[in-house]
Amino acid sequence: MLNVLYSILSAIFFALMILPLALPYSSSGFNLLEAFLIISIYLPIIFGLTGLILAIIGVKGQVRLYLVLFNVFGLVFYIVVTFVGIFGFKEP
Repeated sequence: MLNVLYSILSAIFFALMILPLALPYSSSGFNLLEAFLIISIYLPIIFGLTGLILAIIGVKGQVRLYLVLFNVFGLVFYIVVTFVGIFGFKEP
């Protein structure tokens, strides 16, 4: 029963990681990605790592496979974006 909870929490952390890209602007003009980045530039990476760890210890089978893959792809994306954001925009 605890493994099911880990899988559900993994899916929630994956949604938190992807949500700023899926909903860039709400109807009130509030940018969720900017709100996450104000807290910390590493917050989506922390969500991804937490989701990945929870997915690994979650329910076995297809659910684990998909949760691990989704969290890994999202985590790699945010690591690349963070790397480019920190080191890519420096002037020579």
